[in-house]
Amino acid sequence: MLAIRRLFERHRPLPEIVATVSAYQAASATTGSQAIAEAAGAPPVTIPKVFAGVSSHGFPVAEPIIATIDRYIPAPVEPLPDAWWGDALEFMADIEALIESEIQDAGRSASQVEIVNAPDWQNYVRVLVLPSCKRCTVLAGRIYRDLEAFKRHPQCDCQMWPVQDWEQAHDAGLISSPQEAFDKGAIRDLTIAETQAINDGADITKVINSSRGIYTADVFGHRVKATTESTTKRAAWRRANPTRLVRLRPEAIYRIARDHEDAIRLLRLYGYLTP
Repeated sequence: MLAIRRLFERHRPLPEIVATVSAYQAASATTGSQAIAEAAGAPPVTIPKVFAGVSSHGFPVAEPIIATIDRYIPAPVEPLPDAWWGDALEFMADIEALIESEIQDAGRSASQVEIVNAPDWQNYVRVLVLPSCKRCTVLAGRIYRDLEAFKRHPQCDCQMWPVQDWEQAHDAGLISSPQEAFDKGAIRDLTIAETQAINDGADITKVINSSRGIYTADVFGHRVKATTESTTKRAAWRRANPTRLVRLRPEAIYRIARDHEDAIRLLRLYGYLTP
């Protein structure tokens, strides 16, 4: 990303920036296809250049770059004018997140072409590249059909590797459990309360999943964070707590707990610790 940053800092024309991004996409696609082809013991069939200059949504890669620029100044011109962003650090963070994602997506797409081409492979496993975010950590090891794409966030660096089933992926050392990643300190975006809850014995997957559907609620005279996770009628926690109005997040539990023993009680009550 240093090369891309320098182009922006030097205010180079947009076509030069796009050409550089395309070159990195082609390199990523080449690496991805060659790795899968090597595992298959056959020459690669992918044409890397078709993944260059194209965004993950199938549009010219210039379009999402321009869209990001437009958030800071409408209708950029060429060459890019001086001081056309309000916050250089914020702008570059957005640009780098976008471009890094597009480069990684080119490699993943090329890998998927190779996987689909090999008749013996019908599935692939999602593989972590530690350190990872908490959402990717709980999704690692999931098996997908060869034509199925997994959801990914900007700058997601998860990889795909062809396997027949979960057992083969496990035996090949491609599975990383969330607890293993936590023990290595390789989950980079856990909150202080989430980390404390896991250290106190809470189920790491339940703690991380509770970050979905966060909202605020009034409980015991406090304005606290709650979650909609596991609160539907069919969810185990809801079935065990049909009359409880909200499910507290770990932050709320540690805020209202009288002491550590009370916090453990509440973690168990709200479904993070085994009863």
